[in-house]
Amino acid sequence: MTTAEQSDARAGWFAENTIPVRFGALSGVLLAALILSTGVMAYDLIRNQERISDANEGFHRLEIASLADRHFGEMRYWMTDLAVSQLTLSERRADEARENLELNLDELAKFAPEAAVTVRSQTDAYYDTSLTAADAYTDGNRVLGNTLLAQARVASDTVDATFKQLVGDLSQRADETSKDATAAAKTALYRAIIACIVIVIAGAFLTWRALRSILVPMRGISSAITGLISGNRDVELPPEGRDELGRMSQALRALRDSQDRRRVLEDEARAQRNTILTAIETIPDGFALFDNEDRLLLFNERFRSVFDHVKDIIETGTGFEDILRTQIDRGTVDLQDMPAEDWIAHQVARHKSPPDSRQEVRMGGAWIQIAKRRTPDGGTVAVYSDITDLKQKQAQLEEANAQALAASSAKSQFLASMSHELRTPLNAIIGYSEMLSEDAQDMGFDTATEDLEKIMASGRHLLSLINDVLDLSKIEAGKMEVYVESFDLAPLLDEVVATVAPLVSKNGNELVLSTNFSNGQIETDKTKLRQNLFNLLSNAAKFTENGKITLDVSGRHSDGKDYFSFSVTDEGIGMTPEQSDRLFQAFVQADQSTTRNFGGTGLGLAIAQQFTRMMGGRISVQSEEGVGSVFSFEIPAIFEAVGEPGADETAADRKTSQGSILIVDDEDTARSAAAEIVRAEGYHVLMAGTAEEGLRIAREQQPDAVVLDVIMPERDGWSMLKEMKSDPVLCEMPVILATIVADREMGLAFGAVEHLTKPVEPSRLIATLDAIADGREKDVLIVDDDVATRNLFRRILTREGWNVREASDGKRALAQLETRRPTLMVLDIMMPNVDGFDVLKSIRANETLADLPVIVATSKDLTRDEMSWLKENAGEVIRKGDTGRSDLLAALKRHLDHRS
Repeated sequence: MTTAEQSDARAGWFAENTIPVRFGALSGVLLAALILSTGVMAYDLIRNQERISDANEGFHRLEIASLADRHFGEMRYWMTDLAVSQLTLSERRADEARENLELNLDELAKFAPEAAVTVRSQTDAYYDTSLTAADAYTDGNRVLGNTLLAQARVASDTVDATFKQLVGDLSQRADETSKDATAAAKTALYRAIIACIVIVIAGAFLTWRALRSILVPMRGISSAITGLISGNRDVELPPEGRDELGRMSQALRALRDSQDRRRVLEDEARAQRNTILTAIETIPDGFALFDNEDRLLLFNERFRSVFDHVKDIIETGTGFEDILRTQIDRGTVDLQDMPAEDWIAHQVARHKSPPDSRQEVRMGGAWIQIAKRRTPDGGTVAVYSDITDLKQKQAQLEEANAQALAASSAKSQFLASMSHELRTPLNAIIGYSEMLSEDAQDMGFDTATEDLEKIMASGRHLLSLINDVLDLSKIEAGKMEVYVESFDLAPLLDEVVATVAPLVSKNGNELVLSTNFSNGQIETDKTKLRQNLFNLLSNAAKFTENGKITLDVSGRHSDGKDYFSFSVTDEGIGMTPEQSDRLFQAFVQADQSTTRNFGGTGLGLAIAQQFTRMMGGRISVQSEEGVGSVFSFEIPAIFEAVGEPGADETAADRKTSQGSILIVDDEDTARSAAAEIVRAEGYHVLMAGTAEEGLRIAREQQPDAVVLDVIMPERDGWSMLKEMKSDPVLCEMPVILATIVADREMGLAFGAVEHLTKPVEPSRLIATLDAIADGREKDVLIVDDDVATRNLFRRILTREGWNVREASDGKRALAQLETRRPTLMVLDIMMPNVDGFDVLKSIRANETLADLPVIVATSKDLTRDEMSWLKENAGEVIRKGDTGRSDLLAALKRHLDHRS
């Protein structure tokens, strides 16, 4: 069918409307015609029904008139018979007929009232006259009777005439009505037949037109689809339109256009496939793509060469399991002592769900690395790399790494030995010089005192240099670790300032401490932070003369974390930008003249930078030549460990490892002053501003003693003391009253061990605390293989009233512990026979010695694990050389258990 025929078939109203509209309109027209014809027929039927009803009503009236006429005749008959027979029966029958007539006349009066009136009046006249005539006959007066009957006959004739005329009229009218109804029915029938014929013809025509408007274009569309499917791009397409068929024509045009685009894309895809195949062939590794049923889709020649022994089956469509079975059959794979079926099942499972790691297998004497990934459609991409050369190089690298590890281990061992061998004699030199200096000062040998102080200063300087070199070596070897503890920043700053103050004042400088933080609690490596501040402040003091050195410490909050910033500002010689760039490098100073003029090794800043990084911070410098320098570093308030967990010291560990004094006073000044006095003697200080807070801390921290004020708001010291003495947990805790109230007897009666009156004399407070500590036996066992160290410790402790015993190694120490338990033990780690670790293990395993306080004094550089283990099993760890006489005594005092 041509396009012109299709256009003609779809021209006009049908082409402008959709198929549902067409059939809806067709149905509407037919339904309207049906409704119209039905309406006309219903109207005719109703009208005919009315005519029939009128005819029936006429026949009914005729019937009533006939009945009335009959009943009148019966009445006349019986009245005549009454006149002749004079029988009562005749009279009764005449009355019955008259009654029926009256009923008929009532019905007749509804449609012929005049006739009903005439008949009733004449009937009454006839009845009355006939009855009078009968009475005359009964009396024998026949003449009168005959006269009366003649009169009655006149009335009877009037009734007959009336009925005759009425019946005639009613019959004629009924016939006419019946004829009209019949004629109307015939007319309606003819009209209905004509309407049906017209509706059928019109419906058939409209249906033909609607179907033709659909079927003709559909044939064209079918022909076009067949042509497009067969690949005939020049097939004639139906004309477009606004109906469904027109949209189908548009879809066919879109289909033809999409086929054209698909041909272009197929050509491009074919070219890309060829490019991909070429690229795959250039890949130096074996490449294969399997579909979701594990059949080969793509592969390169390198893949065939990897499977050289089974390459004859490598082709598109080959299953992965078939390749495995062929390999087994030809003996080209190592089954790793697995049954063949189990090995195949394992390999297929790995193939279907490849792991993240790569697989390395041997194939035909070569090492092959297999990397597989699943594709989104369930296929598998596999890359087979020959790593035989890499394996050989890896073996060489492993051998070299083993040699490097051995060298590193030897270096670590050397550093550990050097740490011990260098620090141990220096510890004795520093310790003896300190003791001799005090003796010389007591004896008045000023010249000797100066010389001994020079020896002590030189020893400490040499120890500092050794520590720097060893620290840097540990940093470079990755052995330096962070030991985190929680502490208050203010005491540390005071300690640093007090330590470096002599060095700062040596060149006529002024040291200023400036703080700006609300909460000084920090968790980090206390030793490294202290050393950083020492290095920066000593650097500033070295390069500044008659100037001011400022240590600024501030806190800030950022991104949900707290940070502390430390800045050391000096008014020294400053540096050029070129000199600043060379800082923070080991053994490097600003320039050569720095070494000549100021000395130093150039290690301090390098170590400071490394320590800052280890504590999670960063360090920087700003300097201007001739003006001065600002060295700043910032660290988080809470150290976030990157390494292994467990290295941080918990609050519970610190509580059990340090003796402590709780100071309860509502006045900040008095509380801080007492804290400084107690802290200077080596005690760990806890502070509370109210009685309630003091009771809480006492129960949680269990301090060794409480210094308590009496006059405080809300709740005074008397009530706190009374509650402590009534508490089974706190009743044995010594309480020293420090107050302006001079009621000593009351305080002692409440259970205080001493009553001091404010302002408290530091010497009396310390004497009281010492008396508490001295209230038990002061017996110490010193375990060290170095004779000089043992002698030094003996002399220091003997002066303080300690009973000293010695053991030259761990074995002898354990033997002495079996015979007598000391109050405390000072233990070295690196010893022959049985070292300090084994001694501690034996002590903690012995029920009678498990709670023995042990202070470890060692020159060994401890690892994180060693330090963590010692914190759990020893009371405290101090390092030889870094610890002076006062530090040792303070450590001993902290670990005297006055409740034993």
